[in-house]
Amino acid sequence: MKQNKTYIKAQKALQSGNYRKCVTLANELIQNSPENLVYLMLRGEAYLHLEEYELGLSDLAKSVEIDGKNIVALINFSVALIRTNRQGDAKEILEYVLEIDPNNFDAHINLGNVYQSLHQPETALKIAFRAVELKPGSTLAYNNLATALGDLRYIEESRQALITAYQIDPTSITAAINLAQVEEKLGDRRSAISLYEKALELKNITPSYTNLIKYYLSYSYLYFGDLEKGWTHYDLGFSPLLPIGAIRSKRKFKQQKWNGEPLAKGQKLLVWREQGLGDEIDFSSCLFDLALFEIDVILECDSRLVDLFKRAFPKFEIREELIGYDAYPFKEDFDYHCPVGSLPGIFRKEITKFKDQPPLFIPLNSLFEKFKALLEPFNEKILVGISWRGGKLSANRNLNYTGLVDWCDLLTDKRIQFVNLQYGECESELVEAENKFGIKILRWPNIDLKNDLESLVALIANLHFVVSVGTAVSSIAPATGINTLLLTKKSWIMLGQDKAYPWFSKVTPIVANLDEHLAQKIPDAHNIIIEAQIK
Repeated sequence: MKQNKTYIKAQKALQSGNYRKCVTLANELIQNSPENLVYLMLRGEAYLHLEEYELGLSDLAKSVEIDGKNIVALINFSVALIRTNRQGDAKEILEYVLEIDPNNFDAHINLGNVYQSLHQPETALKIAFRAVELKPGSTLAYNNLATALGDLRYIEESRQALITAYQIDPTSITAAINLAQVEEKLGDRRSAISLYEKALELKNITPSYTNLIKYYLSYSYLYFGDLEKGWTHYDLGFSPLLPIGAIRSKRKFKQQKWNGEPLAKGQKLLVWREQGLGDEIDFSSCLFDLALFEIDVILECDSRLVDLFKRAFPKFEIREELIGYDAYPFKEDFDYHCPVGSLPGIFRKEITKFKDQPPLFIPLNSLFEKFKALLEPFNEKILVGISWRGGKLSANRNLNYTGLVDWCDLLTDKRIQFVNLQYGECESELVEAENKFGIKILRWPNIDLKNDLESLVALIANLHFVVSVGTAVSSIAPATGINTLLLTKKSWIMLGQDKAYPWFSKVTPIVANLDEHLAQKIPDAHNIIIEAQIK
């Protein structure tokens, strides 16, 4: 009788979203009946909701061992396999489910997700259409269809599927979020904001979804220049209530987060890096503001930046990022912490707070002179560094990058000597452009442009201009004090500005429309360089 009452309580806890309580009650049940299929499935499902996937996988694997034809157990087991990156195993389980029950809706939904993660979008789309056939009135089916269409770059079709999902169930928070994100991709950020804000008013919204939506909203607010609201919501990216995949950083701290308040004498503040190198450098422009405070600062940064930051901020203690295996700091020698991406919310709540600053990076004199000598034979020309793509290419990222052969208008100007700043494997692209345009692009194979930032900064410091798409180079160059022409589409990082890049005054953004390829803006970069030299 006691077990039955406990089971009822555990079920109610699961249904009400109190997953931790459900686990606690299920533990009691399983302790008395360790082979009970129902109890193991109950706890396994609770673990999935808690995103403790390995624990859920263990319970659900045991459930399947007990009853290998239990459809619910098999499907939940497949979810645990997907969440623990065992897509191949999940695929086998789901195909087995469809052998038992060919019209199982949940199996089609999960199998479609598997094929998406296995980079087989055509198969995923076929399965998504089948799921819609099985349940034409399902919001989940149309959500899934929209994702599959989006993976194949059918963005407008994806939008229509999400509109259908939203019309079927206007209280579906997932549909609202996904539709808002598609509207953003299509350039309609006002509609995205409206969808997000309406979702926040839904009665069925959970604290987790509230924080997630506000975090997503932060990018739209910042895009339009609403810095006060944008930075406030941006910090919700650290909320423990967010899904693991959405959290800005998985780092953990026992110390309180610093929000700009005065610190007692002797207390130390740890400022730590997050996100990619380019964002880290942009946000680090706020360290000049922090340096004005009488605060003992420890700065943890990308290891490639340690010596550069030591010269920029000699009063700070600079070290590379140190994280223990448990995500807590390796050293507990500070009293407060602050991610570098949260500094703008303290120091830059208005666009007028972005002021001209000295260069962030100062090259080593020996390296500066080395590159000065290497470039001396080309002193009569305009020295222009170029970076045309990121190090990792994908279909989505290529929309915001270019091919080097697209730079014909600029590369064929004999008044300019080009210097390669592109890191990674790009020699074939350089040779192709050289042969096609009859030019020579300077590069030195012994210099690691990705990891040897001291050499990269010294090289850049000898140039007249840098032309780059949105990569780390487009942040390193202006941080070194060099005029940088940024080929970009308007994004949140521009904070509502069209003709200025708030983080560094040395950047001139050359903004392409949503339907334009960045390569179409190469002539604009060319004109700016030539006009500047004439003046």
